[in-house]
Amino acid sequence: MHFILISKKDSFKDEQINEYLLSSSDAPSLISREAIKFDISNFIIYIYPYDHIDHEVYGYSYFADEDRLLLVNGIVNVNNNLRNPDICEFFDELNDSTGLLGDYQLISIDKGGEGFIRTPPLSVRQLFHYEDESCVVISTEIKLIVDGIQKFRERPFVHHFDYDFIEDSVFREWTPRDFPRNTIFKEIKRIFPQDTKYFKEGKLLIERKESIEVPQWFRDLYNNNKHKLFDDYYDSLINFVEANLVSLKPNFEKITLGLTGGLDSRLTAAILSPICKTHEIPFECSTSGQKTHPDVVIAKKVARILNVKHFHVLPQNNKRPNTNEYKEYALTFYMAQGDWNSKDFVIGYTRKISNFSVIAQLGMDAFKRYTIDKIYSGNRWFARRILFHKNFFFPLFFTEYETWFALLYAEHGDEDAFKEFVYEILKRSEPKLLTIPFVGDSLPQTDVEPYLTKLDSTHHEKDPFLWDYNYVNANLKQVLSKKFNEFDKFDRNFVKVLGLNELDYFLNEEISKIINSYHEKEINLKECFKALLIERFSDKYPRTKSMIIMTKENRYPYINKMQILMDFAAVANYYSFQEIEKDFAI
Repeated sequence: MHFILISKKDSFKDEQINEYLLSSSDAPSLISREAIKFDISNFIIYIYPYDHIDHEVYGYSYFADEDRLLLVNGIVNVNNNLRNPDICEFFDELNDSTGLLGDYQLISIDKGGEGFIRTPPLSVRQLFHYEDESCVVISTEIKLIVDGIQKFRERPFVHHFDYDFIEDSVFREWTPRDFPRNTIFKEIKRIFPQDTKYFKEGKLLIERKESIEVPQWFRDLYNNNKHKLFDDYYDSLINFVEANLVSLKPNFEKITLGLTGGLDSRLTAAILSPICKTHEIPFECSTSGQKTHPDVVIAKKVARILNVKHFHVLPQNNKRPNTNEYKEYALTFYMAQGDWNSKDFVIGYTRKISNFSVIAQLGMDAFKRYTIDKIYSGNRWFARRILFHKNFFFPLFFTEYETWFALLYAEHGDEDAFKEFVYEILKRSEPKLLTIPFVGDSLPQTDVEPYLTKLDSTHHEKDPFLWDYNYVNANLKQVLSKKFNEFDKFDRNFVKVLGLNELDYFLNEEISKIINSYHEKEINLKECFKALLIERFSDKYPRTKSMIIMTKENRYPYINKMQILMDFAAVANYYSFQEIEKDFAI
């Protein structure tokens, strides 16, 4: 489900929230069949349940009376068994020693304003935090806050945009971010799954945690008896997957896995295939790309060994679609809410009530997330990328157990040590898959050479994308000027006389280096002028409206950044996500 929880302060007034919107099933980006409002203590909670695959219904996923409110969002197993389907009994049985496994959000609030939020340390289910003089808000979606709090509608998005988030997204997209808790909206911050969240005397309290603790029993087995640890882990993995799929089987038609030539989806296929065959659950794999793309070549080999259906989706014109219009950038931002971008363009988004009868599964990789920054990125990128068009998520290889493996691998100082995990799981599930090369990678436990390179795997030929230099500069000037205005007046005027602007200064780090060299008297004013003039007329990126072709060779250092800026520019002048929905009929 999606939900928004509002903690009222003394100055709170009803008109400060958009109650008409929040009371509508259209409020979240994924339309629900109903919106349900609860009041308890000084909290207002709107929930938006879904009834496909895992039925979110009263008494199972949520409950409320005059004494307490209970929510279960996602899959959670208790002590290696399915949870009690009676939500009241489930919460009554919970204690600090209860072993929970899955991807879930558990919320309990009593009439005295006391309670807790319990989540696993790694999750694709997000929480966002907002506070002003009248209320404190948490929500599963940025959209619910932006559209549900009237204060946001007073100015267009660009006035709320966070410069630090934009800079992180453009220059540190896949590296450790300087501001991992930020969102595209400067007033909204992330609550990460490992943070402690609870209610006390009617207030929401959050204790930020910058690390995840590995249980001592797990650490002891890892250090002293790793073979037994893998045996026990594998048994619990199979039990978790099998028990939940058998329980959910009446609610879906089949499972479809996106299969590539890498590590993650092969592991998922190896686990799902035999379980689905045993329980007569239809299972198929699909791969998109050119016939010669390494993902396609290797995925076909994997499917043959597993004897599962495999579909090759050949892109139109043998190229993947791309953002050719301003509308497509705006739609990508709408789906992503800032957390992924048009480099991962998805065509044909339609907003409607979800009636999914298929489990669409992806290969997940918690066993690779050996730093807190990688764990953060899992909650940021995977979360929005997976849940933008569906609510159900099956957490295969994305639970706390795999995280513990990753963190212990990191402690032993070998970033590639996670490959042992891949080897041990495939050895126990389908050893024949160890004889097929991985794209751009290899396992040290085998003598199988990799198939082509990682670059061959990550690059897909695409249609050209639209870049509009003046459009980006004009629409984002309000936020990009933050850094530009750090110049003194002379420097700003000097740069502008040369025809350079806020966008140039943001994109091209050479400009600040040149000016700093002048101030440090490494070069004189004339040399500074010449150097800046060279940057003004360089061909590092087009200063016109252009259609850009991205190749393996030209992605860096500028081309890969331009689509991200186009996403933000395309929605800079909107006041709400509702307005985007209205403009594009979604």
